[in-house]
Amino acid sequence: MSVYNAVVDSVVGLINTLDLFAQMTRGALTTTNSLVCEIAPSNTQEVYLDKNSLISLTLAINGKHANLQTLTDDLGKILDNLSRRKEYPTGNGFEIVDITIGNFPRTIGREENSDWIAACDLIVKFYRKDDETD
Repeated sequence: MSVYNAVVDSVVGLINTLDLFAQMTRGALTTTNSLVCEIAPSNTQEVYLDKNSLISLTLAINGKHANLQTLTDDLGKILDNLSRRKEYPTGNGFEIVDITIGNFPRTIGREENSDWIAACDLIVKFYRKDDETD
């Protein structure tokens, strides 16, 4: 597994400890109430002499629910909880050092079945602490 997928899986694990209307998964929204996340455009912030680096990984979080307030409340809960933590996961080849809010919840639209779609972004900063290549 790539270090990027391992970082995303760690963040999804944190999110799934929260009391939300659905479990976070990766990929596309389903036909029912759902929360999903995927990697959005991201970048390397710093590269060190030992070739380890500080990565700023943006995660796009999308949600779908019949009740817009429920949807935006849970997206806000994700942002608040993860950005205010003092401890983050460490794994094989990475150490998450901070999670910040990229964009607050915003309404994307409404489907024909009246379900609302909304999105927000998290920025996961992690130290890549090995010399593996993907």
